[in-house]
Parts: sequence; structure tokens; C-alpha cells
Amino acid sequence: MSWLARVLIGVVVVLLLVIGALAWLFRSQAEAIPDELPAIDTSVADPQKIVIPGDEVLPELRLADLKGKRAYFLLEDRESMQAGESKELSRSLARWQLPEDVVGYSVGDAKGFGLFRNKISEFMGMMRDEMRLPLYIDFEGVFFDTFKLPRGHTGFVVLGPDGAVAHRHSGPADTADLDKIREVLGGREPEHPPAPDFAVGELTNETCKGKVCVFAFLDKPVARGDIPGIEGGFEGDREEGFKRFAEPSIRLVGVLHGADEKIDEDKIAGAIVGELKDLEFRRWKRVDAAPEARAAFGLGDGAGLVVIDREGRMAFNVGGLVRFWQLGLVADILGVDLGERDHQEP
Repeated sequence: MSWLARVLIGVVVVLLLVIGALAWLFRSQAEAIPDELPAIDTSVADPQKIVIPGDEVLPELRLADLKGKRAYFLLEDRESMQAGESKELSRSLARWQLPEDVVGYSVGDAKGFGLFRNKISEFMGMMRDEMRLPLYIDFEGVFFDTFKLPRGHTGFVVLGPDGAVAHRHSGPADTADLDKIREVLGGREPEHPPAPDFAVGELTNETCKGKVCVFAFLDKPVARGDIPGIEGGFEGDREEGFKRFAEPSIRLVGVLHGADEKIDEDKIAGAIVGELKDLEFRRWKRVDAAPEARAAFGLGDGAGLVVIDREGRMAFNVGGLVRFWQLGLVADILGVDLGERDHQEP
């Protein structure tokens, strides 16, 4: 797995670089998911009494304070993250348009590892801006215990406006599960507007018909030596590489470099607009400039990523830094996992 792949998995895996070895020694394997989750005994463990301490960035999380809203919680631990169980659910939650009364939180289970609280907080500070949901670390394990969810699997809980449990789920979510969760949250699939008239080199509204078209606009030249995790790329340590990968243009080029070998040219086309050095792409075109397209997409002179879907709709349009969680949305549109490669870099 490449450096880019490891980074794109997200904050929980980064945290597990610190506690993973000990977790392997002291935790059992994933528990079995029962056909029906056990009932919650509120006389023993009342969800409304759950309080997760905050830190210098996030206030404490009090479930009792969430009454009047529909609140959902995406729960992860080491085993569930390594298995990638939450991918479909996480991306669906990010994609759906949800009512204003819906709030969401990510909770990482680190029961028994309070000793590493400071180190974990250090890594959290590095990753928080990349995440869509506020991330809390549950060092006491109260979420999995209170909601009677088997450890070693992704957990998902929805509380209704009255504070009662409206839905629970454990493990990967299939189509039926996702439909049920969307219904409980009152969500709907997004409606994308038609793309404006554009021309990026030879790629136009007409030539993109029936294909997904991807346009990465750079705000600075990018050289091979700027990009972490590729042969001949940036060779600093992980922290330095992370800072480099936080530069919008470097991230765009790095992500498309990782996907270059994987896209189907009959289904996907795209171009990188800007200056590259010592970098060649088999499937992505390179265009020096496309000022009219920049204006049409509303990007100005900055970096940005635009994706036009197969129906000619503007499925993604983000200026500046494209966050890790947003790359998951792009991966879904492309049908290509942007965090993995078919080959290993030397």
C-alpha cells in the first residue's frame, strides 16, 4: 500500500499507528454480529447520560444536549477501520442532502488506551481539517457498551429528537441498510445542475457525453519531487509529507497520479490544467491554461477540482484544497478508489 493510500484511509488508521500493536496484544478478534442487536437497558446504561470529554478544539459531547435534533454517530475501532466496513455508509452520509435538524459525529473507540491520550490528540490535530464530522475519541468505550454493539465492527446509531434510539446498525451497510438509514435521517440523493458550456483542450460538453470528465486546475507548477509517496517524489518524513500534501495543487496531481493506471478510458476522461515537471500521465491530458473554463466553473485563479458526470451534470466542484472526505465522493463518481494502486511503488 502506498503512502498516499495510507493517508487517505483517514485519521483513525493514523491513530492506530500509535496504539495498534498494543491493541493487537490486548484485544480479542471481532465479535460476531447477532441477527438482532441486544436490547438497551437504560436503567443500567442510559444513552442520555453519555458525556465524552472535549479538548482544545472540540467541546465535550453531551448526548442529552442533542434533544430536538436527529443525531447520528458513526463508531469505529481498529478492526472495523482495517476491514473498511464503513466506506459505503460514510460516503453515502457525505453525499446525501440531510435536513437542517440532523447532526453527525464520528467516535473512535480507544477503550483502555487513555495512557496514549496526548499522542492521539497530536495526530488528531494533524487530521481534523480533513474530516467531515467532528471526531471524538471514546477512551472509556461507553458508546459500544451502552448501545450494545459488537466490537470489531463499524457501529451506527441514530437518536431521534426525543433522545430515544431511532436506529442501530452494526457492520457493513448494504443497499437495503442504506435505504433504511436514509429514510430514518430524512435524507435524499443530491440533485446536480447541468454543467455550463466548457472547453478544456479537446474536452467539451460534447466530447464528454457518456463519460465522467475530471478537470484539475492548478494554482502553481508541480514537479515530481513535490509529491509524497511516488517513485522519485518527495522524500521527507511522514509529517513533512503530510504538510506538502496539504498544498492544493500537489494534492490534486498526487491523487490523479495514483488513479492514472486505474481509470477506464472508455468511461473516464480528464485533464490537468497547469504546469508539470518530470511528470507524465498515460490517461490524463495536460493543458497549459483554460481561462474560459475556469470562469465557467467559478474557480478564478485558484486550484480546484471539477467532475462532470455521465449525464453532463456538475457532480463535484470544489475550489482550493480538496479534503480527504471529499475525495471519497469523487471516487464514488469515478468508480475508482483514489487511495489505492494496482502496483506498488518501489
